[in-house]
Amino acid sequence: MADLMSGSYTYDVLKKQYENFMLPLVKLKINGSDQVEKQNLSVASLKATLSVDGASMVVIKFSGLYDEKNHTFDKKVKSTFKPGTVVEMELGYKSKSTMVFKGYVDMIGCEFGDQSPKIVVTLMDARRLMMSAGSVYRLHDVKNYSDAVKTILKKYAKLCSPKVDDTSDNLEEMVSQTQNDYDFIIGDLIRWGKVNREFFIVGDKAYFREPHKEKTPIITMQYGRELLALKTNEEYRDLKVQVFGSDEVKQEPVSGQASVTKASGQSTIISPTPELNITDPTADTAKKASDRASAIAQRLTWEAQTGRGMCIGLPELVPGRYIKVEKLDSDLCDKSYYLKTVVHEIDEEHFRTMFDIEGYK
Repeated sequence: MADLMSGSYTYDVLKKQYENFMLPLVKLKINGSDQVEKQNLSVASLKATLSVDGASMVVIKFSGLYDEKNHTFDKKVKSTFKPGTVVEMELGYKSKSTMVFKGYVDMIGCEFGDQSPKIVVTLMDARRLMMSAGSVYRLHDVKNYSDAVKTILKKYAKLCSPKVDDTSDNLEEMVSQTQNDYDFIIGDLIRWGKVNREFFIVGDKAYFREPHKEKTPIITMQYGRELLALKTNEEYRDLKVQVFGSDEVKQEPVSGQASVTKASGQSTIISPTPELNITDPTADTAKKASDRASAIAQRLTWEAQTGRGMCIGLPELVPGRYIKVEKLDSDLCDKSYYLKTVVHEIDEEHFRTMFDIEGYK
């Protein structure tokens, strides 16, 4: 399987690999067996929403499975996709495919309307389970926050394996968790800058890693070739982040600060610079306070750089990676964009990939 977090390609290579992007291919593997081929299933449509934020989801609609005479859908298919079944999804063209999602059947249902009846299967990744487990009350006896994340991810081993960038926190006290697993990692640890990390799942791997770590673009795109549409925005921003803590050993306050990066060529409107002040009792050294301020300022910079686009169906496009755009406008458009959300859509005629971006370089 291609390494979705490090692979880099050219348009010509992918065009050759996928034989001019003709005849979209979907594989849905259960215990290694592709059920689309095995049961000769007709995929009327597929929408895979892969995201850095929140759980990724795949909705598949199967047609040609309804028995009008007996008023029932195919029993074997209904049994195959029971809730809780682990499924790996591969996308591609003709005989070549890439595994881009691993999750479980969260829902199975049906759809009646103007068109033929369909079985509708919804897959979710492990983050959905992390969110729905309810509040967890736990003390993590660890030296570093990354060790707490490793402990949590062990529960989801059937769906993903951890890829964790270790932190160096040297914690003096146990870490208290009072939320579900997802909110603890995203909220308590990342959102408030305790760790400069991002957390997401791609394929069968859960990444807790340095933000925007892989800088090499997946592909360099050109408008009118593989790139079909692009819209970008860069907001005005002027803010200083300050984090205040306390050194209990020295019995003195500590603080750190960082500035949100201004937009290119931006003019300052007000003075002095507005401040975002955060009190963090766990910031017990000046370095920790400074690191947390920097992490928050960096995130706010990325959040002000947004956009969206559409291209021909490319399974290699996944969140957590960059794409590069060239030959549009050297000031406004020709940049490397960080993929926050990727949506692969397949119907009986087309395979298209849409994406949302947040942050660029």
